[in-house]
Amino acid sequence: MTKFKKIILVLPVIFFGLYSCSKSDPTPETVTVSIEGKWQYTKVGTITNNQEILTDYQHTAGCTKDYIEILAGGILKSHEFNNPNCQETISTGTWTKNNNSVTVSYPNQPTLNGEIMELTNTTLKEKFFNSGITDVEVLTRIN
Repeated sequence: MTKFKKIILVLPVIFFGLYSCSKSDPTPETVTVSIEGKWQYTKVGTITNNQEILTDYQHTAGCTKDYIEILAGGILKSHEFNNPNCQETISTGTWTKNNNSVTVSYPNQPTLNGEIMELTNTTLKEKFFNSGITDVEVLTRIN
């Protein structure tokens, strides 16, 4: 009878042990974050001698903060409020993205080739290569 009692006590432990091990944790699905949206400039800077130097983006005091809209179909709109009356200036260009590479082009300006360094739901950090200089910009999603 003693052996029977031991088996009855051990069986639930084995059962629950096997049950808890039989279920594997679900693998998190890869979530793709879209670059499309409105992005406000937060920081700008350069990379010199492999050293990243960033400063706060200087928005015009008392005006709406500058931002860009990255739209479907490769349309890019830059909204700047840097004149004395806070009037909005919109420059329209194009963009393409291939993996982490990005190309930006505005009329009458050289095409900029760059790389996305970070892309989350709230942050876009990219670097652009311009005449031997590596510019960095950090933007925060505003919608």
